[in-house]
Amino acid sequence: MNNITLTPFAPNLIESTRSIGYSFETALADIVDNSISNLASRIDINFRLGANPYVAIIDNGVGMPQDVLKNAMRYGSSSVLETRKANDLGRFGLGLKMASMSQCRKLTVLSKQRNSINAVSWDLDHIHKTQDWSLLVYSKDKLKELKHYEELTKLKSGTVVIWENFDRMAETPVEFELEFNQKLDHADKHLSLVFHRYLESINNKNKIDMYFNQRKLKPIDPFFLSNKATQPLEEETLFINKVGIKVKPFVVPYTSKLTSEERRLQNQYKDLNLNQGLYIYRNKRLIVWGKWFYLLRESELNRLARVRIDLPNSIDEYWTIDVKKSNAAIPSSLKDPLKKIIINAVGKSEKIYRYRGRTIKESNNQHIWQKVKNREKIQYLVNRDLPIFKTFEDKLDDTQFKLFDSFIKSLEETFPYQSVYYDLAKDEEFAENTMTVQEVYDLGKVSLNAATSMTEKKSTLKILENIDLFQKYPEAIRLLEQEL
Repeated sequence: MNNITLTPFAPNLIESTRSIGYSFETALADIVDNSISNLASRIDINFRLGANPYVAIIDNGVGMPQDVLKNAMRYGSSSVLETRKANDLGRFGLGLKMASMSQCRKLTVLSKQRNSINAVSWDLDHIHKTQDWSLLVYSKDKLKELKHYEELTKLKSGTVVIWENFDRMAETPVEFELEFNQKLDHADKHLSLVFHRYLESINNKNKIDMYFNQRKLKPIDPFFLSNKATQPLEEETLFINKVGIKVKPFVVPYTSKLTSEERRLQNQYKDLNLNQGLYIYRNKRLIVWGKWFYLLRESELNRLARVRIDLPNSIDEYWTIDVKKSNAAIPSSLKDPLKKIIINAVGKSEKIYRYRGRTIKESNNQHIWQKVKNREKIQYLVNRDLPIFKTFEDKLDDTQFKLFDSFIKSLEETFPYQSVYYDLAKDEEFAENTMTVQEVYDLGKVSLNAATSMTEKKSTLKILENIDLFQKYPEAIRLLEQEL
């Protein structure tokens, strides 16, 4: 029996791995992982549009000598079976290459260590020409022509990763610029959330400063830890293969307990899926969040419960963390003990909602006044989930919102139950359609203007159509539909 070596055909393999499922923001996060693993304290993400758009990730980490740099460009440069350093955020030895090439056709890496700068490139067009694993290695003269070379010379050590030749965004320059900006905007928020524990400045030994074109990123904390109304519950430790996993539940504040800035940010970060559920971290880097992994059903009463799970990088195989580091699965042996912790946290969240009363739904429509059963007694409360109310919350500062909320509560407290009952018993006629179509239209327009995208505007209009007030004025809805 003979052995033969079958080397993968370079152009086909690289083209195939480009479609593994990286989004722009997850690919960018994978490059940031490498910077953190290499002990960077500052990471700059620079980007340019124009005739030759590019993205560059610059760090002041330990850098790489030429032999290590060449090996880092090899597909599968490290084994998943190797024991990793405690601070290593990598896993398969594929992230740098696959993440980068999923977004562009040319990846260039410059690195400096011990006053020596080296640079190499994977250029997919060049690989197609040579039909081989042809890594471009730059001479000292050519090094100086590369983007951000001068910046690297000023650092004691560090690495620059450059993406060029974007071929998967759009066909025309106008469409490309629009999509490129949209992707950068979402990546900005994604990185602020995924690496928030590295960006936080309080009691943080591993603090990192991260910049988007010289603008410093601020951490997005999904637990509102700076808010005194957040309830941290007791931390517990679960074990798998004798390795400890820390589980800490939180009950986050109800909307009325958030500051105006927190409410504004919560509205701004809607697309980040900052919902109830598990928030799984690997070496303090957020992997997956905002869902219960079928351990619990989502409900309104659970909405304030969020559970932080901290994993080391030594048990990745038990959590089936994928190459993109954007997905995980709960090990079977942990499901039952983890569910008990979750149920305890959810119980705390439910108490807050029970205190507010239980809404009684009588139809699929939404009402300005909600019928609520509170301690076996009926109340009518203003529906605070309506778009117009949310718009007020986002626009008012703390003092204004407290006054507004107090006024609404005074309306609820003085609802004329007995008078209404008496008038109904006498078959008195009530005035209908006391507002003009224009007034109702203006009210709906306020809610639509608060929406930031066409998708969100359409969703808001759909909600308005189901509110009893707007159902009385179909002409106003028709005008809003025409405007959209």
